[in-house]
Amino acid sequence: MKRPSVLVTHPWMSRGGSEATAMWTLQALLDDYDLTFVTAAPLDDGEWEKLNRAYGTRVDPARLRYVKAPVLPGVNGPLRLAHLQVRRFERFCHGLAPGFDLCLSAYNPVWFGRPAIQLLGDFSFSEEMRRRLNARTDAPLRHRATPLRHLYLKVGDWIEVDQPPLCERGDLLLANSAWAARQLEEHFRVGTPGVLHPPVPLPSSSRDEAQAGDVRDPLSFVCLGRVVPEKEIERMVSILARVRELGFPVTFTIVGDFGQSDYGREVARHIERQGDWIATPGFLTMEEKRRTLCSHTFALHACRIEAFGIAVAEMAAMGCVPFVPSSGGAGEIVPFPELQFESDDEAVAKITALLRDPARVRELSGLLPGQVARFSPERFVERLRDYVQDFLLAPARPAHEIVPENLPAAL
Repeated sequence: MKRPSVLVTHPWMSRGGSEATAMWTLQALLDDYDLTFVTAAPLDDGEWEKLNRAYGTRVDPARLRYVKAPVLPGVNGPLRLAHLQVRRFERFCHGLAPGFDLCLSAYNPVWFGRPAIQLLGDFSFSEEMRRRLNARTDAPLRHRATPLRHLYLKVGDWIEVDQPPLCERGDLLLANSAWAARQLEEHFRVGTPGVLHPPVPLPSSSRDEAQAGDVRDPLSFVCLGRVVPEKEIERMVSILARVRELGFPVTFTIVGDFGQSDYGREVARHIERQGDWIATPGFLTMEEKRRTLCSHTFALHACRIEAFGIAVAEMAAMGCVPFVPSSGGAGEIVPFPELQFESDDEAVAKITALLRDPARVRELSGLLPGQVARFSPERFVERLRDYVQDFLLAPARPAHEIVPENLPAAL
């Protein structure tokens, strides 16, 4: 019996939470479906190996078809001309869609021309949501409402295919948190979207590691994630600098690739001016990350518009005690009010209060790994398989003829 064919898409495989979701999606479906994976990132055997090592997966590229989507001139990464490149990518995927029994976007909605499964990663696909969610922050220059920005967006409109509103497509939309699901309901009129928490690809710390006081530096903070403006790296540095001014000699390890972006260079210069209390080891493999998290007591996250926050769940899974914004989806991962903050002043106050209470720190460190157990990759795999099977069996799903000529040669 012929296995159903599934097209899985991700605009650009780099290093971040959405890539973890994409890799675990492939692993979840590899045994039961004929998979084709489309991304604009170049993936050779070595890169597949790095992705598996980073996210704890065992995806064998020989068992799927990889198609490299075209890139616009000058684009060599996920941040360059991102709006235009994503529109180009979506048009490419729209052309491939008729050749498959099911299409699944592993990162944000793609209009395939017919109902599909859409895994929501964030709201970067909507300029209106970008403005609304960033209303309380200083948007970078390139995102401000200037004539140049207006022209840039208009070019994107010209590139993308005509598409109905999100609420009229018949897609199965799976938000990555209850907060994100509420945004879909309130601002996109999507009725009762499902919630599929993304996989947290990191084992929980052992009981001994979580409780042994001599393993973790009691004044150490760590953060994980992309070095991009919405993560507000400089805000975290400012918060901890104020904590130091109050007499607590905390240290800060920023785990992530600073790359060659303007923001990365700006943050790197800012960190250099702070002194040697901040370490920047770059992107780490899973084992390196595990060792790093096991040696730190606290974590800090500053993104106010995070739909979920895989990095927060990773840090909590290893027994770090994370301070997170009260807005966005991170509060669902860390459901303790004493660890949530709205303003910088509140963050400083709550951090210093907990630094004065080591017994409560040990208690929270022991509780947090259990709190994030529901975000395990195994749970993600199980639920995604059920969603895919149910979607394929839905009686309202139209039949689509396989069109091999629409599929370019694998690269």
